[in-house]
Amino acid sequence: MNISAAEMEIMRIIWDLGRRVTTKELCDRLPGRKLTTVSTLAGRLIDKGVLKSEKIGRSHVHEYEALITEEEYQKMQTEEFVGSIYRGSAMSLVSALVKTDGLTGKDIAELRRLLDEKGE
Repeated sequence: MNISAAEMEIMRIIWDLGRRVTTKELCDRLPGRKLTTVSTLAGRLIDKGVLKSEKIGRSHVHEYEALITEEEYQKMQTEEFVGSIYRGSAMSLVSALVKTDGLTGKDIAELRRLLDEKGE
């Protein structure tokens, strides 16, 4: 399941705030986006099963809530990426990052720490 760049803007706002967010709040945080555009993008996210909407009272105001965490989405996307690009080999991904200078010294230290924890 892929989330477009425009849809990701909405998800990041909701994830960062950590609570339900109204359409108006989304519009306020997305300068230049029209209410109809934000509503359409939110509708697509609802269809994808990553967002839910609740109408507040009798008004036309909706609140949106994430159904998955940012970490859950990252994990799904990483697994899909490794599966399709690296034929399921996480080692091939790490190797490519190392060979292309994609990891800083700080990244390598953190990776070592994570591997040490995993090995315990």
